[in-house]
Amino acid sequence: MAPDPNYIMGWFAAFVGMIGFGSFAVPIKGDAANSVDIDPLVMQSYKSLMCFLTSWLVVLFGQEISFTWWGIVSGLFWVPSGACNIFAIRNAGLAISQGIVASSIVMVSFIWGNLIFHEPVKNQVIAYAAVWMIMAGLYGMSYFSTAESLSAESSTISLEEEPEEEQQDLMRKRNDSDAENDSIPSQPLEISPPSPRRTRTIVILGKPYSRRNLGLCAALMCGTWGGSCLVPMHYSTGDTNGLGYVISFSVGALVITILLWIVRFVIQICKLRSMKEAYDVLPSFHFRVMWMPGATAGSLWSLGNVGSIVAVEHLGQGVRLLLFASVEMFCNIIHFVFISVKVGYSASQAALLVR
Repeated sequence: MAPDPNYIMGWFAAFVGMIGFGSFAVPIKGDAANSVDIDPLVMQSYKSLMCFLTSWLVVLFGQEISFTWWGIVSGLFWVPSGACNIFAIRNAGLAISQGIVASSIVMVSFIWGNLIFHEPVKNQVIAYAAVWMIMAGLYGMSYFSTAESLSAESSTISLEEEPEEEQQDLMRKRNDSDAENDSIPSQPLEISPPSPRRTRTIVILGKPYSRRNLGLCAALMCGTWGGSCLVPMHYSTGDTNGLGYVISFSVGALVITILLWIVRFVIQICKLRSMKEAYDVLPSFHFRVMWMPGATAGSLWSLGNVGSIVAVEHLGQGVRLLLFASVEMFCNIIHFVFISVKVGYSASQAALLVR
């Protein structure tokens, strides 16, 4: 008996979704984003814009342009969770944050698919056991991939936090020593100002919180809230399902992103009592530096989103369990390769730095 074409299409789309979702986060941890300390909502804006621009490519596949208001609901789920995901990646690390996101989405997708939409499974007990094993495996893989690097990070931070005067004295001594050994008159030592570093804590309502802990909380928020972003597609009908939902989703994402900027601007006006000052404190888009990483991250995520939408259409919400389990593994692999190739570390060194 020939395999069902819809079944094959669904699993191929899931594979495409794994590639896109598993690799979009790498530019968020890249040198360009680090150099400007990119704001999460700014990076999310790049993603939303690219999602909107690339969504019209479905027309090339013969899809008619259609729209449903359920896309706005999807945007309401995705955009805030996407910003939380960016914050988590930049503050808690790529591997552990994506592990928490993936395991949370597995849980949310199973609740929607099995308990609410009653998608068929062969055995309820085995299905529940498999879900908990997937979640435990994802979290465990993420946790142990970062355990070694945390001690290295803390030692690096302690070195960075040496008093500036001691660092300058040490540099002067080394310069004088090199000059004497080479019998070359010592030249005046120019010490460049220290590069700005982010503080390790964030003050909220007068109380400091660790950036890493807040990043972990943001990852959990991303998974639990954003895990429902494709649920509204279940209620759309006609030509607005499957690939027909891509345009509605992208329009909703762009609308919600603009609304979040308006809300942020209004909050600053209320705090500063001045529209000009409120505008001045809004984060920069750093277009010259971030247009390429932002476009890359947005395009890869859009590719993963299209694959996920088609996979859910053909296979149901439950397929997101395996999709995001695969995403977590692919995410660790792609980050491992990124560190090995770009930075030039050996395989063993890169394994310790994947976080």
